[in-house]
Amino acid sequence: MLFVNKAFFTSGDVEQVQRHISQMLSSSQITGHIIAAALRDPIEIIALVKVVIHAGGSILLMNGDTPRGQAAQSAQEAGCQALFHGSLQEGPYMLNGRAQMDIPSLLQFSSGTTGKPKMIRRAWSHVEREIANYNEALQSDSAEQPIVLVPVSHSFGLITGVLSALERGAVPIVVTDKNPKFAAHLIQTTPTSIVYAVPYLFHILQSITKNSISFHKVVSSGAPLTGALFEKMKSCTQHVYQQYGCSELGCIAIGSDPSSHADVGTPLRHLKVEAEGSEKEPGEIVVTMDEYTVHTHDAGWKNAEGRLHLAGRMDDLINVTGLKVIPYEVEQVLFSVDGVEEAVVYKTRHKVWGEAVKAMVTASSSLSPEMLKQRCMERLPSHKVPSTIVVVNEIPKTAAGKVSRKLLSENY
Repeated sequence: MLFVNKAFFTSGDVEQVQRHISQMLSSSQITGHIIAAALRDPIEIIALVKVVIHAGGSILLMNGDTPRGQAAQSAQEAGCQALFHGSLQEGPYMLNGRAQMDIPSLLQFSSGTTGKPKMIRRAWSHVEREIANYNEALQSDSAEQPIVLVPVSHSFGLITGVLSALERGAVPIVVTDKNPKFAAHLIQTTPTSIVYAVPYLFHILQSITKNSISFHKVVSSGAPLTGALFEKMKSCTQHVYQQYGCSELGCIAIGSDPSSHADVGTPLRHLKVEAEGSEKEPGEIVVTMDEYTVHTHDAGWKNAEGRLHLAGRMDDLINVTGLKVIPYEVEQVLFSVDGVEEAVVYKTRHKVWGEAVKAMVTASSSLSPEMLKQRCMERLPSHKVPSTIVVVNEIPKTAAGKVSRKLLSENY
């Protein structure tokens, strides 16, 4: 069925865990109720999802590293019936929440990048629909083996990494070993792998192998690959896929061999995606599934072939004396400079203009902020040229390995 690190688990092994769960919680305690889980073991997570959904219940998944007190508070606020924390061996904490869910659903908290995390509910029938359309777009088969480097408590790892693979008969490998050398060795010894990871993990793999690692296929999500990392991944990978999604709908678009780091592929067939804008002036990405519409607050555009391009968050746009500046456009100029590895452009306060453009860059020691600014002056209108460029050893990221322009604006 699947591997966790080096250990192989059959469908019978998972069913045994399911029976153990059924001994701890009766069907009546699950049906129509919400069961919360902050578990670390992928097999326990998958087994619990199967038991809860089969019994007509809903499951709230949280990261396995969530402290018990925080997990219990979140579960109580969500009206959960019970919470499994850490390991199934600890048994369920009965909360006796009164929330009722008539339709079996997957519940997760949003990333919180736009404020306090909110609980998102997705009917399990919608998840199954996503899996079917995702596999159609990915065009993989059972011979290609997914290596999942992200937690299965998150939709990216659980739905597109594991459940989609099982549906098409593949045998995924879920990696929980924190040593990146283990993952690197696994990738090198699995010739037809599909590696699921966020850009930060690909950067780590490139660093520890001194750029000698090669890939069959990679699927990157969470944020677009950027700069030198984008070029490195293209040079050492047979097929690079970028994937874009949101908490409310799961995967929205996926595409192989992106033309640029902004290219996140073609929308899945069951979704209608609108992005009224252009590369020079992107619009908000709005996604509709049947009668349900999500305003993503992401900025983007579609090219002539219908491929979706992501420019960042709508609130990342910088207003310089009434003129809009798209961080993506300035970053592209910085990435064109030899020696620039990473670059992020974000807004900063200006006592006269209101907002100004600022850039943080990792680059070779031969590049100075003045040299980078000169390149921007040669390629950009004056209002788009960063007023300040800072060269650093490492760009600060969130715990999930993402760059947050909002946090950079507030703290740097």
